[in-house]
Amino acid sequence: MARFQHTVTLAPVPRRWFESCVGALHDLAEGTDAEGGRLTLPDGRPLPGLVLAEGRHPEPGARYRPVNEEDGEPDADQCLTVLARDRRGETALEVVTHDDDPDHPARLVCALGLTSVERPREAWLTATLHSAGGKRAKYLGGTGRLRLDLGRWWQATSHGRHPARAPLGGTLTHALVRVSVTVVPRPAPDGRWRVTVKARIRGRSFARPLLPLAAAVLGRRARRAGAEALERAAVAWNAQVPALVRKDGERLSAELADALLGP
Repeated sequence: MARFQHTVTLAPVPRRWFESCVGALHDLAEGTDAEGGRLTLPDGRPLPGLVLAEGRHPEPGARYRPVNEEDGEPDADQCLTVLARDRRGETALEVVTHDDDPDHPARLVCALGLTSVERPREAWLTATLHSAGGKRAKYLGGTGRLRLDLGRWWQATSHGRHPARAPLGGTLTHALVRVSVTVVPRPAPDGRWRVTVKARIRGRSFARPLLPLAAAVLGRRARRAGAEALERAAVAWNAQVPALVRKDGERLSAELADALLGP
């Protein structure tokens, strides 16, 4: 088993701001209307590039597809499905993408969900890549899972008692390796977040006895690359988040609506 740990400092996200944004984005989706499969924003502007292909907007079972720019027809290789919609319960979406590469056809399924729009408690994300085309297909796919306990996150970023378990955790499972990740924030003296990422890598199948050797040879280089990647992500976060949290939920919702309309 190989281990990795690195800590970065991030600009904080206020809880009230986050919750107001969740509510505003949910209101934008609910306020969008559908007629004849075509979508219109709450202000009446038509939403190009996406159509309702099946079901009732925006109820569970509704399926949406992007529109091909070439012929204006729905893209059969991509689909967005509403899995659940309950402001006090769970809201969840699924995105499916097909790649028709003749040598290695693949199917990517991503699902994300949130428990309680009114008072967000938990968020989750899963992604599974299925590949076909030969004996090595299983080595071209894998599954990733992330789960964020928002109650524990806000508790961990305060100066009170810290939660016993990491508020954010996930796994990445491949035929040859399994990676477990935990993310724990702590308040910094200047009000920012000190976020520690820990990872454990375990070999699977015939790669299990090879992992210690790979860790001995490439471990230092891999840890340095991981730390540099996290530092780059932190720089990007700190460059964008402070300006973002100065905007209220309604303004962000309006900007998202403008972005959906394209240039």
